[in-house]
Amino acid sequence: MAFSFGDEDLQRYVHVKRGEFALPTGRITIITGPMFSEKSGELIRRCQKLIQYGHRKVVAYKPAEDNRYAEDEIVSRIGYRLPAISIPRKLTDELVQRILQETKDADVVAFDEVQFFSRHIMSLIQELAYCGKHVIADGLNLDYRGKEFGYVGGLLAMADDIEKLTSFCAVCGSSEAVFTQRMVNGKPSTVGPIVMIGDSEAYEPRCRNCFIPPHKVNCE
Repeated sequence: MAFSFGDEDLQRYVHVKRGEFALPTGRITIITGPMFSEKSGELIRRCQKLIQYGHRKVVAYKPAEDNRYAEDEIVSRIGYRLPAISIPRKLTDELVQRILQETKDADVVAFDEVQFFSRHIMSLIQELAYCGKHVIADGLNLDYRGKEFGYVGGLLAMADDIEKLTSFCAVCGSSEAVFTQRMVNGKPSTVGPIVMIGDSEAYEPRCRNCFIPPHKVNCE
């Protein structure tokens, strides 16, 4: 799916008034880092500030498959909450059009756990920004293998603002944990499925020195 930018679409991007040209103020902000770095909390904090003090209208979305804490809210581990619409991970053309319609009057559009969404998330976020929306999205930049997760790398490339968070290493206590270690029976896991939704029973943050890539788990 692709969005074109032709002469017939000009009015969607450039508003002409009294001979003056005013470009829309769309922005893309990506919040990323490992699990347990409060990415969702930072997204909620920013949205609540925009609602409370900026009087902005915010519409938030989350993957329906991630219902660990709530189905109709984004919830951080330390208790921040934001009402959200649950949508499937696979973004069809029809769903994309529905989201564009639902956010027509919004100032800010937020996406939680953006790494879970299909490739259309990139075109959707870019389209929303072109339409003058401030898009705020959070997600893991690396999967449990230490490799790029989903389309987050592409979103980082097109972002206006990036906030990269760290956590505390579960092994040495360093505040520079940037990896997410998948655990099975209390030990680092070997190779498995990329997407496996879980919490502290299945994952822990680790720094570069303590992170063990899956293909090296059984190495002596």
